[in-house]
Amino acid sequence: MQSVQPNIGTLIFTLIVLALVVYRNSRPQKMTVSRFWILPVLIVFLTGFVIWSTLAVEHGDLIAGAIASLIGIALGIPLGLARGHHSKVRLGDQPGTLYVDPSLIVTLIWLGAFVLRYVVRTFIPTAGPIALGATDGVLLFAVTSVLVSRIVIFRKYEALRAGQAA
Repeated sequence: MQSVQPNIGTLIFTLIVLALVVYRNSRPQKMTVSRFWILPVLIVFLTGFVIWSTLAVEHGDLIAGAIASLIGIALGIPLGLARGHHSKVRLGDQPGTLYVDPSLIVTLIWLGAFVLRYVVRTFIPTAGPIALGATDGVLLFAVTSVLVSRIVIFRKYEALRAGQAA
């Protein structure tokens, strides 16, 4: 298997989105409930785009990728639960707004997953289909942890809102 040279457009797009995600997660976030799901959806689309684009180019082993992806999802759930339970959530001044404190660790895990995947796929040309599939599992581990943490945070917000209304 040969080293795959990244498409420069895909690389630039990915770097821009990664920079936005890191910036956004580096400070307390005040958001409306309607915007709460924008970042997770963006992360899911970016991850899907990255996996799809490399599968289209490399024609990787789908079974190895699927198994690694399921393992990544299964391992991402507990991290997301832990991150969500440890996140500080406050109601905002306006109805339908909330504050969520930043989580550098989750951001670094997600960023590290992308970097690990890029390094393995670009600089280790002899990586077999199982190793390449595992990089997809690492990405899905990170994405799952983000999504699960958002669900837990949203539930905290709903509980705070219900407590305020009571």
